[in-house]
Amino acid sequence: MVSPTKKILLTTLLTNACRVLLAIMFMVSGFVKAVDPMGFFYKLKEYAVAFDITTFSDAWLLFFAIVIVGVEFVMGFFLLTGIYRKPVAVLTFVAMLFYTPFSLYLWLENPVSVCGCFGDALELTNQETFVKNIFLLLMAAVVCFNTSLYRRCISRSSRWAAVIFILIYTVLVEGMSLQHLPVIDFRPFAIGTNLREAVEDVPSQYEAVAVYEKGGEQREFATDALPDSTWSYIGSRNRLVAPARPAAVSNFSFIDLATDYDIAEDILADPGYVALLVIESVERADESRVDKINDLYDYCTEHHLPFYAATSSSEEALALWRKRTGAEYPTYWADNDMLKTAVRANPGLLLLKDGVVVEKWNIADVPAVDTMSGNSLSLLQEGVFDNYVKVMRGWRFWLLLFAIPMALILFIDMFAAPKKRDSEAAFPSDDEENE
Repeated sequence: MVSPTKKILLTTLLTNACRVLLAIMFMVSGFVKAVDPMGFFYKLKEYAVAFDITTFSDAWLLFFAIVIVGVEFVMGFFLLTGIYRKPVAVLTFVAMLFYTPFSLYLWLENPVSVCGCFGDALELTNQETFVKNIFLLLMAAVVCFNTSLYRRCISRSSRWAAVIFILIYTVLVEGMSLQHLPVIDFRPFAIGTNLREAVEDVPSQYEAVAVYEKGGEQREFATDALPDSTWSYIGSRNRLVAPARPAAVSNFSFIDLATDYDIAEDILADPGYVALLVIESVERADESRVDKINDLYDYCTEHHLPFYAATSSSEEALALWRKRTGAEYPTYWADNDMLKTAVRANPGLLLLKDGVVVEKWNIADVPAVDTMSGNSLSLLQEGVFDNYVKVMRGWRFWLLLFAIPMALILFIDMFAAPKKRDSEAAFPSDDEENE
C-alpha cells in the first residue's frame, strides 16, 4: 500500500511534469505562429471557407489570428512560471475540452487537410492532431485538478514584471512579423532555398543489394561489401533507401496571359541576379510604395537587369493597377497560394541568384534606388537597409531576447523578495491560487 506522503510526492511529480510539458507545447505552438501571424490568418480563412462562415471580414480574421496566437503563447508562459495558477489551469483545460472533439471532427470529416496548430514549422495530419490533443487534454486535467501541488517560479510581488515582459515580447514578435516579414521563416521560400531543387519532385531512392545464405540464415549485403565464400548467393533485389517526396514548392509558374508562355524555367536558369516582385492581389496591395517599385524597375531596365512581377489578380484588375500606379514592368499570372507562401507581403520582393533565394523584403523595407550606385542587383542584397530587421531574423535573437530579461527578472526576484517568497506556502490557499 502506498503511503499518503509517497502518494502526494508522486502526484506532485506527475502534476509538475504535465504542467511543464503543457507549457512547452503551448509556448512552442504559439511562438511558431506568432512569427508568422499572416500564415495563421490564412489558415483561419481556410477554416472559414470550409465551414461556410461569412460573418467576419478579413480584418476581423486577422485580429482573431493575432489575439489567439498571443493568448496561446502567454498561457504557456503562465503555466511554465506558475503565474495565475488556478485561472490559467482552468482555461487550459477548457481550451483542450474544445480542441479535442474539434480535432476529432477534423479527422473524421477532413474539411481541411492540415490543422495549422504548429504553423508552417510542423504539419500534422488531422489524425496526428487528435492523438496529440488526447494527451494534452489528459495532462490539462491533471494540472487543473492539482494546482495546489506546484509553486510559482516568480513571487506574487514580482509577477507584474514578468507579465509586462511577456506581453511586450509577444507584441514585438507579432508586430515585427506583420510590419516587415516573418522573423523566422519556415516556408520553402526561406532565404537560402535553392528553388531549382525545391520545385522538383524527389523520386524514391533504391540501392541494389545481394542476398546470401549461410547455415539457414539469409542476409542482405551491399554490392561493394560482399561476404566470403562460405556464404551462398541467393539473388539480388532493390532496397528502398528513401521514399518519394513531393516538390516543396508546387505550382511554381509565371504565365504570360497574352501568350501562355511560362517564364518559370527562365527565372531559375538565370545564373545572375533576378528581382521578382510579388503582388499577391493588386486589389488589396499597398500603393504607398509604388514610386519605390517604379524607380527600382527603371534602375533594372537601365542596367539590363531582369525584373519580373507576378500576381494572381485578373487582367482587368491588373489594368486598373497599371493605370493607378503607372506600372510599366512586365507582370505575369501566378498561383495565389504560391505567392502567399513566397513572401508575406503585398507587395513583396524576392531577390534570386542562380536559382537561390538570397534576400526578400516587405516592399517598405526595400532600399531606395538613390542609395545604390552601380549596375548590379547585389547592391540590394548588400545595400544600406534595415539592418536592425536583419539582426532580428532567426531563432537565436528571439531566444536571447526571451532568456536574458527572464533571467534578470528571476535573479532580482530571488534576492529582492526572499522573505515574501518564503511566506508563500507550497500548498497555497484558495484565495492565493486565484490571484
